[in-house]
Amino acid sequence: MRGRLLRLLLPIDRFTAADRRVTVTIWMAGLVQGFAQSQVSATLPFTRAGLGLTEAQMSLLIGLARLAAFAALPLGWMADRRGRRRPFLIAVALVLAGGALAGTAASAWQFGFLHAVLRTGTATMAGLGVVILAETVSPTVRAYAISFYGAAVSLGAGLAILALPLADGGGDNWRISHLIVGVGVLLLPVLMRRVPETTGGHADMGDWGELARSEWGSRFWKVAFAGFLASAYGTFVTSFTTERLVTQLGLGTDTTVALLLAGGTAGGAGFFIGGRMADHYGRRGTAVIALIVGLLGGIALFTVESIPALILAVFMSSFGTFALVPAGGAHRAELFPPELRSLAGTAAANFTLAGASAGLFAGTATIDLLGLSGTVYVLAIGGAIAAVVTATLPETLHRPATGRSLKP
Repeated sequence: MRGRLLRLLLPIDRFTAADRRVTVTIWMAGLVQGFAQSQVSATLPFTRAGLGLTEAQMSLLIGLARLAAFAALPLGWMADRRGRRRPFLIAVALVLAGGALAGTAASAWQFGFLHAVLRTGTATMAGLGVVILAETVSPTVRAYAISFYGAAVSLGAGLAILALPLADGGGDNWRISHLIVGVGVLLLPVLMRRVPETTGGHADMGDWGELARSEWGSRFWKVAFAGFLASAYGTFVTSFTTERLVTQLGLGTDTTVALLLAGGTAGGAGFFIGGRMADHYGRRGTAVIALIVGLLGGIALFTVESIPALILAVFMSSFGTFALVPAGGAHRAELFPPELRSLAGTAAANFTLAGASAGLFAGTATIDLLGLSGTVYVLAIGGAIAAVVTATLPETLHRPATGRSLKP
C-alpha cells in the first residue's frame, strides 16, 4: 500500500542529466516568480491599509495592474522568432524590478504601476517557462518536469506567507516584504548562464492571423476562454484569502500563516500527483479533475469557519490549483506547433491575467453588495464552465513537442 502511494508521487520514467539541469534552472526562476507575485495577496490587508484603500479600491487597483500585463505579448512574439531564452530572462528582470520597487511606492497609482511591471514579467515567465521545459525535457516526464516549475512558484508563495509577520504592525511595515524581492537579483547571473535556448527563428513562423483565425484558432480560443474564467475565480479567491482569514474571521497573523502553510503544503502533493497522472493517463482529464477540486476548495474556504474545515478547504483549493499546473501546462504547449507555441502560450497567459482582472473588477462592484463569499459564489460559475470547455479540447498525451504541424 505504501509503495503504491509513493509511486503516485514519482515520475513514470527517469530524468536524464539534461532533463535535471533544465528542470532545476527553471525551478530557480519559478521560486523567484512565486515569492514576488504572491506578495500582494499575502500582505493584502496590511498593504491595503498602508495605501489607505478600501477592499473594493484594492480589488480595482490590482485588477488594473494585471490587465496592463498585456504588454507581455511582444515578448511572446519575440520568443517565437528569436528564441525563448532572452525574453524569459527579460521577464525575470521585470519581476524583480516591479516586485522590489513596489515597496518604495509613495501612492496607490505608483504601487499599481509597479505591480503591472511585475505582472508583465510573470505572464511571460508563465508562458515561456512551460514552453522551455516542453521543448527540452524528455516526453515521458514532460508534465512531471513542469510540476517542478509549479512547485517552485508555490514554494515561493509559501515563503511570501512566512514573511507575512514582517508586514504586520502598521506604519510602513508592509513595505518590507515587497523590498525583500530584490534579493532575487543574486540568482540572475546563474539564470543567465543556465537558461537554455530553444526553438526560434523558423522561416515559417506563425503570426496572430494563423493563431486566431486558422485551424488553430478553435483550440486557442477555447484555451484562452477557459483560462480567463478559471483565473477570474481563482485569482479572487487567492487575493482575498488573507483578508477573509484575518479581517472577516479575526484570526491572528500567526494562526493564518500556520493554517495556510498546513493546507497548502499538503496540497503541494497535487503538483507531483497531477504531473504523474498527466504523463500516465492524459493531460485533458487530469486538468478537468484539477479544476473541479480547486473550485470546490475555494468555495469551501469562503463558507466554512472552523480551523479544521478551513485547513481542508485550503488543501483542496491548493491541490486542485497545483495539479492543474503540470497537466494544463503540458496540454497547452502540446496543442500548438513550435512556430506558434510561445505566442499561443504568452497570449493564453495574458488572457489568464485578463480573467484575473475581470474577477477583481467584479469584486469592486459586488463586494459591498454580496460580500466576499457572495462574490466567490458568482465567480465559481465561470470556474465550472472552464472545466467544461477544457473537456472539449483534444487529448495530447504522447504528442511530440517539436516539428512542424500543418494541421491540428
